[in-house]
Amino acid sequence: MLPENNILFDGINEDDCRRMINCFNAEIRKYKSGSTILSFTDTSDKLGVILSGRAVMVKYDINGVRTIMETLDEQSIFGAYFTFTALQRGGVEIVSEGDCEIMFVRQSEITKRCEKACLCHSRVVENLLRLMSEKTISLTERIEVLTQRTIEDKLISYLHIIEDKTPDGKTPHIPFSTTALSDYLCVNRSALQREIKKLKTKGVLTISNRKFTLLRNHEQDI
Repeated sequence: MLPENNILFDGINEDDCRRMINCFNAEIRKYKSGSTILSFTDTSDKLGVILSGRAVMVKYDINGVRTIMETLDEQSIFGAYFTFTALQRGGVEIVSEGDCEIMFVRQSEITKRCEKACLCHSRVVENLLRLMSEKTISLTERIEVLTQRTIEDKLISYLHIIEDKTPDGKTPHIPFSTTALSDYLCVNRSALQREIKKLKTKGVLTISNRKFTLLRNHEQDI
């Protein structure tokens, strides 16, 4: 499976995409569910593209408590460029959720000076910079969620972000189980379940199979 539809190769045709993959000395690996795809405790300069499957970026504190930093769907990109440098010493890993196929490229291969000065190589570098900007926006959204004072506010803030990113005509979908959602929001699972139940009882939130509807005027009803 080629990543020509990936943002990193945006604007590059299939033939050039194949040529760029060879130029970058890319390697493709398969991982089983629950496998550690990449650890940021080392000094690896690898950049990964998820060709198929789904993964999460997780961080473990000194007590082994897990926090989900980011969800990574098909065509998502991960690597040291998209994390805090300090986190590389803090037990951050990319873990597969289901079977995954990953293409790895060394960042030094992408950013090196191209001997042929080809336009598609320059385009990849431009796409990489654009992706870094989008990751910054995503990080800002995460900070917005985590700085909310209560579990209810964290949950509502996160659900609004999902709503805003959901295309018109489609139902918003939470990409987590309840346990994973509590890890992402950095809250207790049981406490989160109570808040969800409370919002459902008040008619603020309806949810089924992770698909949800949230009333926009909920602040007036609570």
